[in-house]
Amino acid sequence: MSANYKFASKDTPPAHALNVHFPPAPLEANLASVITDGGPGSWKREAFWDEYVVTLHNTGEQPLQVASVTLVDFAGTSRSAGDDPWALERQSKTLERKYRDSGMAFARIAVPRILVTSAEPVVITSAGIGAAGAVAAATATAVALPVYGLAILGINRHHKSAIKAEFNRRRLPLPLSLAPGETRTGSLFFPMVPNPRSIDLNWSNESDTGNSVLPLDFLRGLHVTAASGDSTTPKTPSP
Repeated sequence: MSANYKFASKDTPPAHALNVHFPPAPLEANLASVITDGGPGSWKREAFWDEYVVTLHNTGEQPLQVASVTLVDFAGTSRSAGDDPWALERQSKTLERKYRDSGMAFARIAVPRILVTSAEPVVITSAGIGAAGAVAAATATAVALPVYGLAILGINRHHKSAIKAEFNRRRLPLPLSLAPGETRTGSLFFPMVPNPRSIDLNWSNESDTGNSVLPLDFLRGLHVTAASGDSTTPKTPSP
C-alpha cells in the first residue's frame, strides 16, 4: 500500500498553540498553530505541505471578504494557499530539489523550537469525518480485503479519497466572506517553504481594502538544518 495515502499514527501528539496575533485591523487574525510533516498535530503520513491554522474575525459592521492569503519565503517570493493536496505535494517536491540545488540544507522535518515546546494544545472542532474516523474506516477496509493486486489499488483509492476529504474539511476556502462579527477557524495549506518571512492576508469591505502582514521570524529554522558548509540563505529558486 502506498505511503502517499496513509494517515499519521493515532499516537501523534496534538498541535501546539502559537496564538500569535496579526497587527490590529478590521480583519482580526490569529495564527493558532503551524503543523508540519511528522510534527505535533500532523494527520497525514509524509505530508508534503505546511498547514497554517488561523482564526479570522470580522470586527467591523460591514461584511468583509478575505480575497487571498500568501506565504512569503526568505527571498521575498510569494506562494499562494493551495486547494489540492496532490498539487501541493508536487510543488513541494519541485521546490525541495531547487532549494538543495541552490545550496540550502533543506530538511522536510526540521522545525524551530517554538513548534515543539509550546505548552497548550490547539483544539479545533468541525463537522465531518475526522482523521481518527478515517483511519478506523481505512483499517477496516484493509483487513477485509486480500492484500494483493487490485485489492491494494482499491485500498489506496479509499485512503486517497479519505485524505482529500480531511484536507477539504480542514481547509479555509478562499475567497472567504465574513459577516459582521463572524469568526472562522481553519487551515491554510502551503508548499514547504524554509525560513518563511511572513504570511499576508488581503481583505476588503465596502469602504476599504487592506493587507494584514504577520512577520514569521519565530519560524526561522523551519525546513532548514545547519549542515556544515551549507548556506541557510541561498539564492531564491525560480517560482
